[in-house]
Amino acid sequence: MKKVKKIIEQRIEKHLDLVDELSTQPTNVLNNMDTNTNVPIVIENQNEHKDNDFQYARENMYDVIEKGRDAMEELLEIAKAEESPRAFEVFGQLLKNMTDAQEKLMELHRKKNQIENDKERQDIGRAQNVTNALFVGSTAELLKLVKQENRKDE
Repeated sequence: MKKVKKIIEQRIEKHLDLVDELSTQPTNVLNNMDTNTNVPIVIENQNEHKDNDFQYARENMYDVIEKGRDAMEELLEIAKAEESPRAFEVFGQLLKNMTDAQEKLMELHRKKNQIENDKERQDIGRAQNVTNALFVGSTAELLKLVKQENRKDE
């Protein structure tokens, strides 16, 4: 309950322009920073770039989930204190959104594994590339071999 009161007080202070000098100081420091000195890191290896993107997306998903968990705790306290059906409805919606975010995190892992497996298959396919193939036999034997290869690919 103390967290809720503190958040409400901070919002009121912000809207009434009663914010302390200490809380405005970091924004002034950020405004005075030269943003042109931030040079992006160039990664030459494309695989590392994909891994970095995956790691970045994964960290963002974790951050969203953690913030959502904190918000759920505070929202549950508010809902219990107010005993409002609307507050419980909002809590339920946030709970659903958190579940969806966790599912998206798992989907992200699944997609990464799928991309890695596809890449391995392409590498194998390139290694087994045949330029001039010659088959000696009947069409029935050829059809039988093609069906066997299709079963292996599935």
